[in-house]
Amino acid sequence: MKGKFQKNGAVKRILAMLLTVALLAAVVNPVTSEAKTKNKTITLKATYVATSLTESYIRKSCKKVKTGINYKVKLKQYMAYSYGGVMKFTAPKTKTYAFKLNNVKHPNKGAITQGAMTFYTPSGYDRLQYVYVKTRGVKTEKLSVAAKKYTPTYYDDQNYYTSRTGYVKLQKGQTVYMVMDMSTMTFTKKPISVNLNIK
Repeated sequence: MKGKFQKNGAVKRILAMLLTVALLAAVVNPVTSEAKTKNKTITLKATYVATSLTESYIRKSCKKVKTGINYKVKLKQYMAYSYGGVMKFTAPKTKTYAFKLNNVKHPNKGAITQGAMTFYTPSGYDRLQYVYVKTRGVKTEKLSVAAKKYTPTYYDDQNYYTSRTGYVKLQKGQTVYMVMDMSTMTFTKKPISVNLNIK
């Protein structure tokens, strides 16, 4: 009987030690499916929006995006040397969101590629109006980004950086459309790409 109790006590001590080790491992290296950031590639439908900027027009071709995902956004050609498309984001809650663009890539390495993502929100009667975002201390309606840094003006919001982040406060349920327009002087039928992350 005494040996049985001793054996049970040893088993309990071993189990307690294993549980302690497991808990320590979870604290030091927490891994949950929710904590992992997903990667996703989306291809935007080539859209010419310069003269037809209505919600009903761009809503047909936009791609929905959300927070917590690293998007690789591919853009197809719609004019001679330009690429464009539209994305749609609806705020899940009221807060200031950070929209980050970086890693502009052209199929031909070294090609000059630059552009901007412009923000719009519905204003009624099927029309859209600018949404101003704050980037590098300046308020603007667009985020300029490029494969290589380029500073053509004294206005910092118009200069092209390889990475840009814009901040804008949105109300819960508010929708913004992001019109992405990239240009290059190197002709190719293959899509160019830019990364997008929303936090």
